[in-house]
Amino acid sequence: MLPVEMSALLDVDRTHGRWPWLAAAAAPLATAALAGRRGELGVDHRWALWSAPVALLWHQTEEWFLPGGFLPWFNREVIGSGADEFPITRRDGLVINVAIGWGLTGAAAVGGMRTPTVGAAALAVDVANGLMHVGLALRDRRWNPGAASSALLFLPLGVGGLAAIARDPRGGARPVAVGLAVGAASAVGTFAAMRARLARR
Repeated sequence: MLPVEMSALLDVDRTHGRWPWLAAAAAPLATAALAGRRGELGVDHRWALWSAPVALLWHQTEEWFLPGGFLPWFNREVIGSGADEFPITRRDGLVINVAIGWGLTGAAAVGGMRTPTVGAAALAVDVANGLMHVGLALRDRRWNPGAASSALLFLPLGVGGLAAIARDPRGGARPVAVGLAVGAASAVGTFAAMRARLARR
């Protein structure tokens, strides 16, 4: 039988789903794998692209698993809802974080500098997400679910990665510009869509 503390940690209602458990378990393993390949990945800026999925896993762990609380915080305090799981639902969280988040950062890592636009888009989405979390933390003068990983991982790794892509002959300014446009659109579009969903309720 699990200890009380562990049972509470693995409660589906507290984490708003089971996928955050997988993110939390994968984060230290992915970090160790990345550290083990640091020499190889540093040769041609692949570190910038392989750091994106690792940073995302830690960010999701902070948001959803430990300490957690992202869904009620974002729905109530950012969007202005009166419910913990609306307008962003558990299903939305799964799609945004797993299908889109893991899919995009995984594609960026595997594609490497062969697909610099995909990499730039993944990094720019992280930067946009990080700016939102850090900006709100500064405005409210308190931590929010995701603020620490945004400040420590998303922003420095994202900006450094975009700079690396811009300097690389296989990348350049154009992929970075496209990536930044995707990042801005993802941030503005998600917020606008959730506000519109709330207004229609």
